[in-house]
Amino acid sequence: MVFDVFHRDRVDVFWIVGAGFRIRHAMSTLPGAICAGDWEAALCATWLKIPTATPYGREPASTAITERCTECTAEVTRGGFREHVWDY
Repeated sequence: MVFDVFHRDRVDVFWIVGAGFRIRHAMSTLPGAICAGDWEAALCATWLKIPTATPYGREPASTAITERCTECTAEVTRGGFREHVWDY
């Protein structure tokens, strides 16, 4: 299934905060396609544990985290990827 905002001719990356991390990393896999607790590699090859979803009505703690991995940032810039910030 392809959504209007995601196009096949470009790469979208998602800036997430993995469980236990205090910095955002970029990954190219759509976050909703990965189950909580699973591991996914970021663009910098750091493995991130996907956090559990925040209960409805609460704000995710990760929204306050804005610092980004420098290696992921370099990859995103080099590739010209479209960026999205994703909080669970």
